[in-house]
Amino acid sequence: MHMKNRKYVLTFAAALCLSIGLTGCKPSKEDVVESDYYQELKEENSKLFNQLKAEKKQTSSLEKKIEAIHETSGDQKLAEYKKKVADSNIVKVVFGSKETKERNFAVTNTPVCNYVKNIVADCYRMIGISANDLEKEYDQAYSYALVDEDNTTYEFNVYGNSYIVFDAIPANVYAFNNASVVGDGLIDAKLQKKYSDIWQHMADAQIVVSDEKMKFNSTAIRVSKLLKGAEKYESDNAELNTDDWNEYRFYTYGTVIKLRLGNDNIICVEKKNEKKSYYQLSDKNMKKLEKILK
Repeated sequence: MHMKNRKYVLTFAAALCLSIGLTGCKPSKEDVVESDYYQELKEENSKLFNQLKAEKKQTSSLEKKIEAIHETSGDQKLAEYKKKVADSNIVKVVFGSKETKERNFAVTNTPVCNYVKNIVADCYRMIGISANDLEKEYDQAYSYALVDEDNTTYEFNVYGNSYIVFDAIPANVYAFNNASVVGDGLIDAKLQKKYSDIWQHMADAQIVVSDEKMKFNSTAIRVSKLLKGAEKYESDNAELNTDDWNEYRFYTYGTVIKLRLGNDNIICVEKKNEKKSYYQLSDKNMKKLEKILK
């Protein structure tokens, strides 16, 4: 239809030019405007313009309807997801990022798995923002994959602090405040920060994890402040056996500092590839530390 209209317009235009060429006379502007050729061309162009406008409007309306269907379908899928995840026994979470896809890793720690499980259970839909918008705005994105005991996976990407896009529901964007915190703590950063001492490093931890609980940066800061002035403990043995001590892991952009609490107010602080350091606290500070980490 469009080609036919274009041919029609071109035919009139060619005829008008031919007429001018044969007569050898240059018509005035008024003569051209008032000619039958010009009026027919104008009328045809007007029809074509209105037709294109109507088609564009119809296409836009159809796209909006399709988008609405996808959104509704996505919400139904998420409701199914929430129910399935709530009833599932999540045994691990696989973490990765755009920058470290070849280095994805699994975490089986129960508090971490429960936190990611809660992201799915409690997230809500965002209006007026698309996955494409997030791709343009954020260079970095984390991937989380919940895996249950039947090896069923529930995968999604996290953008910024809170935005979520599920692999199975790409048309919708959801949100959960602080969804990125486990990724921030566990996934290697492209560039690692440098710290003046181990206490400053500890204070920057996004998450503090034990076998029973997961805490956040506010806990890391409090622990760091308390331990900063701790007195070093020198043992007669080269190294104490800390296997049975309560352990707390401070994760910062993929790095970890391990803090172990032992008997006689002695604590052990260990950083990867570095020698263990021992400190002895006062009764008062040991009780404070245990309370913070409780």
